[in-house]
Amino acid sequence: MLSSIRRLAVLGLVAASSVLAKGSIGIKQGKVAVTSPDGLGDATYTLKEPTPLPSPIALSEGSTFKLSFSVIDTATGEGVFPQQAHLLFEDPKGDDVTLPVTVKSNGKAQLTINTAKPHPSLLSTHGSFHLTLLLSSLDSLTPLSYPLGELSLPSSILTPLARKRHDLPPRQGDPAFHPQQEIFHTFKEDPKTVGWTLSIIGTVVTLAPWTVLLGLLGKLSPSLSFQTPPTSSYVFLLVLAALEALIFVYWLKLKLYHLLPAFLGLSVVATWTGIIALRELRTRRLKAGGAP
Repeated sequence: MLSSIRRLAVLGLVAASSVLAKGSIGIKQGKVAVTSPDGLGDATYTLKEPTPLPSPIALSEGSTFKLSFSVIDTATGEGVFPQQAHLLFEDPKGDDVTLPVTVKSNGKAQLTINTAKPHPSLLSTHGSFHLTLLLSSLDSLTPLSYPLGELSLPSSILTPLARKRHDLPPRQGDPAFHPQQEIFHTFKEDPKTVGWTLSIIGTVVTLAPWTVLLGLLGKLSPSLSFQTPPTSSYVFLLVLAALEALIFVYWLKLKLYHLLPAFLGLSVVATWTGIIALRELRTRRLKAGGAP
């Protein structure tokens, strides 16, 4: 009985020690490196939790902010892979921005901000942030919230913020709502019809060449000898009429994939009948003494 009690006591102590030895997420080899194109603003800061950066960091145009560290289990000191790793940009005057931190399987992580090509979500802000590193895991490790310090972006890369109504300075006696100026729509005028005089003149000009053609044809018809064309010519004209009818039906209701097979087939038939018709007409012309 006594041995059983001792065994239970030992198991309880082991369980209690395991609870007390519960690890939490931490970082080591933390470093912030700031580089600039001219090298005058280069600086390197060492991070040691929970100490923040010694002074605010103000980035200039073309400078780069690089945060690097290794995620560890504080109980064992071994590298771990967190399920969530973000850097929180707290904007005191506007909305906060959260950017993901790239973490490898061995726990090494880094985040780079290049003012030449900044993240789009940072552009529509006031440019001054309080940085907080957020790391968490889905297992028994305690998450980490590590305030890093202050960071500011150059105002030249920021986009103008949309002014809201409540951002405007209030004026004494200015009501919250007041009527606006009425908006009048200007519609396009209806097209004017052409007068009868211009219509008649246009009709005469259009039909004048046909009148001249009919007059000349009447003078030439007595000297012309009309012959009955061969049957192949009628077949060729019939195929051409079928092509025109097919195009008309396509314009009414057919789809392109319905038109193409029939159109290609009739085109082949029209080519073949046209060659035969021209060949027979040439034969007749040669028999009548015409030039080859």
